[in-house]
Amino acid sequence: MSYSVPTHAVIAYIERHLKEEKIDYEALERSVGYSYAHIRDFFRRNTGDSLAHYVRVRKICVSAFELLHSEKTVLEIALQYGFSSHESYTRAFKAITGSTPYAFRKARPLMGKEELVTGVYGIRFLKQKERRSDIEMKTEKYKDNDSTVLYGVPEIAWGTYGGNTPFPMCLKACADYLGEDVEYAFSMVSCGAAFRFTWNEEDWDLGNVDVYHTFRESNDVYRLGVEALGREFDMLERNKETTKEEFIRFIRKHVDEGYPCIALGIIGPPEACIITGYRDNGNTLLGWNLFQKEPMFAGSVQTDDSGYFICSNWWENTDTHVVMCMGAIAAERLSVKDIVKNAVLVMTGRKEGNYCKGIKAFDAWKKMLLEERWFHAGGNDSVLFGRMLCQNDAMYCLSDGSGSAAAYFRGLAEQEVLTGTKETAVKYRELAALFSRVKEVTGRMQELFGDSRDMDGSLSKLADSSVREKVCSYIEEIKQQEEKALRFMGEL
Repeated sequence: MSYSVPTHAVIAYIERHLKEEKIDYEALERSVGYSYAHIRDFFRRNTGDSLAHYVRVRKICVSAFELLHSEKTVLEIALQYGFSSHESYTRAFKAITGSTPYAFRKARPLMGKEELVTGVYGIRFLKQKERRSDIEMKTEKYKDNDSTVLYGVPEIAWGTYGGNTPFPMCLKACADYLGEDVEYAFSMVSCGAAFRFTWNEEDWDLGNVDVYHTFRESNDVYRLGVEALGREFDMLERNKETTKEEFIRFIRKHVDEGYPCIALGIIGPPEACIITGYRDNGNTLLGWNLFQKEPMFAGSVQTDDSGYFICSNWWENTDTHVVMCMGAIAAERLSVKDIVKNAVLVMTGRKEGNYCKGIKAFDAWKKMLLEERWFHAGGNDSVLFGRMLCQNDAMYCLSDGSGSAAAYFRGLAEQEVLTGTKETAVKYRELAALFSRVKEVTGRMQELFGDSRDMDGSLSKLADSSVREKVCSYIEEIKQQEEKALRFMGEL
């Protein structure tokens, strides 16, 4: 379908404002530069649809995606998208989808990204997932794009999906956008991050929990996370020779095809974030970043009406050093057997440089907690503060990882009950119980330090050798559970 430039602008405006209670048509007039009456006229002429009906359909599409990928009630979603009641939303939903919101949520039909007009993507109901052959024929038309934005990519923030590991959060958000409908637990276990534990035996290292420590080759965690879904993986690293133009070409290529990119950096430290679009030929990037609202970084960042960050100085941030993409479907998903084999590899005790990994890391952690020299701060709370941050990171890492592993194996057990063997279901349940025990003990360890908002109280507890001894007893208990899980997975 051919769209005029102003119709293109209207569609882009609507996508940016779908999550508002109602479209502000006066603001639309100012944005497009035409009267509302004229907008309605050329919109119907160019699309064959009335503006009001189009907006309603788009609201139902995007709200349906939230039904699949959020814990919000139907009423909460209805009100968020401007419907006055549960009943009015249900009527509109059924008129467009043929299903009630409850039935839709239970059936979980395929939804994901689709190009609305050139350079503007949004959420739609899909008949099938996209393969490489489906997009080869249309790549030529993007050569002259100066902007492309993928609207509807789910937001990531600390605690999204109940998690605290940025890369798997980004992985799930991008997968959902492409119609994969995966659980956060799957994103954690498939890339190996759920099973990682690392400790630098030479220093209190805030980088202990970074996912790039998961395997010997740091990029394997990223590659596996994407290939586990049977999708193409592409990656560009920044080195002394890499140019900004190379990064831009990489981002434009994938975003133009409708695939969000995952980057390390862009805003703030080198944590994973999502690039959902570009403007100004790629010099300005849009997306979701864990640090976009933090005062330390927010001063140089604008916010799009959709909520996406708008960042023009991303290349000047020296922590921007990797960009990668989950592309079209290329193969089968990673098997359970391969996921378990990778988990065994990650959890096996070993030492790489100063880093103790897997089972070996627990002894290194205990040893440093019991050495008084690390806690003779001489009244310098900043030293203890750094130790406490490292301790907190370790506990969050274990809690997030073990909780995800437990959820994954619990899900496998439920599947085996329906389609497999009782014996295998029992094994998966036992593994889920072991990882649940790790999460439980980690929770009790966290309780030793009291309310996390009372940092002074936490620091005084960390300085107390008797508290640290109790922490070490919990670490030993966790280690024993992990050793059992490791042996069990080896047998599987």
